[in-house]
Amino acid sequence: MPWHEDGGYAWERREAGYTWDQIGSELGCPAHVAQNLGERYHADVTAETAENQLSLFDLSTET
Repeated sequence: MPWHEDGGYAWERREAGYTWDQIGSELGCPAHVAQNLGERYHADVTAETAENQLSLFDLSTET
């Protein structure tokens, strides 16, 4: 499974209330690796969302 799929799974499980130890056990890796995967996935998705977000209001001062 590619890292982003593991990362997405890890982040979803964390949001559902699982500990990094539990998630790492499910993924077959140490807790710190599961945490790194989950947080990296979350950061990437957040950055991509911010980059692609359409502005609701144009607040520029240029006319």
